[in-house]
Amino acid sequence: MASAAIIRSARIYPFLIVYGISYFFTELGPNATTFVYPAELFPVEGRTTGHGIASAAGKLGGFIGVFLFPILLSTGGLFAAEAMAAAVSVLGILVTVFMLPETKNKSLEELSIEEAETTDAAVARAA
Repeated sequence: MASAAIIRSARIYPFLIVYGISYFFTELGPNATTFVYPAELFPVEGRTTGHGIASAAGKLGGFIGVFLFPILLSTGGLFAAEAMAAAVSVLGILVTVFMLPETKNKSLEELSIEEAETTDAAVARAA
């Protein structure tokens, strides 16, 4: 009964709206790069390994951010801590947009063939 009264309370609605918006943008950006993109980039034989590496890198980045945020907050203030978070976010989008191949309108089979051709060409140049 107490939880029903809390849900009906008008004070919870602004929190739910802000939480929903922040969760949407969290899932829209970093999670697309960490979970959706590897499924499209890695060949079928190594897809699970690629997902593991991408997931581990994301978790390592999260750990480093949580560890460094209080240090930046105490030394440079809130602006320095938020500026560093923004810089890392901008770096992430630049790497995603300019360094990773485009997967739009391509099937997983087409992407696997392209990966195999790229790998074969690299092996041929090395030999």
